[in-house]
Amino acid sequence: MRQSIRLGTISGIPVGINWGLLLVAAFYIFNLAAGILPASVPGQTSTAYWAFAAVSVVLFFGSILAHELGHSIVAQRNGINVRAITLWLLGGVAELEKEANDPGVEFRIAIAGPAVSVALAVLFGGAAVVSSILFSSGLLSFTFGYLALANGVLAAFNLLPAAPLDGGRVLAAALWRKNKNRHVSRATAAKAGQVFGSVLLAVGVFGILSGGGTFVLAILGFFLLSAAGAERRRAETLNAFTKTDVASAMQPLVAPVSGGITVAGLEAMSTGLERPIAYPVWGPGGATGIVSSAAVNDTPVFQRVSTLVGDITVGWDRFVSANLNEEMSEVLRRSQAEGKPHVIVYDRDSRQVGYLSFESNLIPLRDQMSSTQVRGA
Repeated sequence: MRQSIRLGTISGIPVGINWGLLLVAAFYIFNLAAGILPASVPGQTSTAYWAFAAVSVVLFFGSILAHELGHSIVAQRNGINVRAITLWLLGGVAELEKEANDPGVEFRIAIAGPAVSVALAVLFGGAAVVSSILFSSGLLSFTFGYLALANGVLAAFNLLPAAPLDGGRVLAAALWRKNKNRHVSRATAAKAGQVFGSVLLAVGVFGILSGGGTFVLAILGFFLLSAAGAERRRAETLNAFTKTDVASAMQPLVAPVSGGITVAGLEAMSTGLERPIAYPVWGPGGATGIVSSAAVNDTPVFQRVSTLVGDITVGWDRFVSANLNEEMSEVLRRSQAEGKPHVIVYDRDSRQVGYLSFESNLIPLRDQMSSTQVRGA
């Protein structure tokens, strides 16, 4: 999720907002100031309604940020770096550099967000009671009550057992611990997410056709259905991929090439080959990394004449090592644990013979839905 406005850094994590959040904030403020607050707490000034509406919305999005920080801080404590937290049109997204390598860690990261929301619901609920006793104006107690309810709904909605909600992550962690298969577990949780998203979408569309105000439900259902579908496809693909042996999946290494030749020149060398291959790349100081024929194909045609092989070479700092006889699941686990999506394969004589890339599959994790938001779809 792209940050349009950078707000700062918390616990070493860049925090920002996407421009869509501003549209939602303006809608919420107007809805509170012009409708909900005057109806719930009559007799106050227009200025007071708008001021309390603005404060309520700011604190509401602050609560979503706290929810995301709950996930992020637990992830950091378990050795997983967090790239950024972004608040957007439908809530919040936390980008983790790698996935949890243990179901217990997955569970703790998933449950941390709802736990923060429950704590905030209790805190704001207590503040609502105290303010109703101490102050005659009902605006303050209503604001605290509104925030308590919002955080309670946030926690409850997130705990539904449907990926990519937090509850779906909890379900996947429980299944993973039982069946020892991360990808099958996540696919199952994602299927539940697809069912739940379909139900939300159907209810929302039916409500719209019936003249009801269920447009938000339709949007939520659509994004949840899309995100769950993408997560299911990814999990199923990874599950199938891990059943392949390293020798069959790797791109064989051939003769080394110079990093100073053009991509078009390397393309000419690869013409006619049915299977993707990879080349060790040499520079002035020796081997600098690996470039594959797939990387050549990914380079725009009009740029291949001017782009050097060295520009699309994967450096050694992004590689883990594997042996021909290793199970793919173990290689993938090590790649994810180290955050290095590329693999150099060795034979029994410790010769480099192949290249693997999980880069298209190791999509950075994004956080679960928070209240009325979908986790980075």
